[in-house]
Amino acid sequence: MRPDPRLRRRRGFAVAFMLVLVAVVALAGAAAVQDVLFAQQMATSRTQQQRAMGNAELGLRIGMQQLAAGGPPPESGELHPGPTQADSLRITLAPGAMRVPQHFSAGRFVVRDYEIHSTGGSARNAQRTLVQGVTRLEPLADLP
Repeated sequence: MRPDPRLRRRRGFAVAFMLVLVAVVALAGAAAVQDVLFAQQMATSRTQQQRAMGNAELGLRIGMQQLAAGGPPPESGELHPGPTQADSLRITLAPGAMRVPQHFSAGRFVVRDYEIHSTGGSARNAQRTLVQGVTRLEPLADLP
């Protein structure tokens, strides 16, 4: 006895349907893996940007401490505050205009404006630059 040809056709349809279903599941899995990898790259990039911003903020604090300590310090050069060599910061203090402040007699004091430029860096060339203006009251005798 020969099998009915209609039954063979149904078995072939089930195999083809299962192959299509497996292909769809594989494509969905590949898309999910791609989304996860992209999200991981975005998170890593955001983390590096936050580290660079933290380094730049640290540079502003260091610059403010240097100004509070006395005269204008020289450029800091490259500092590495973090555990890795990629974490870096550069501080530049730029003196600005000088003027005689109001309500100070005999010209014994001057007000000097400073600009602190702090550039923080991290891995993958992430960089942030912050600029802070500072005004300081200085005795006239201390000026060069």
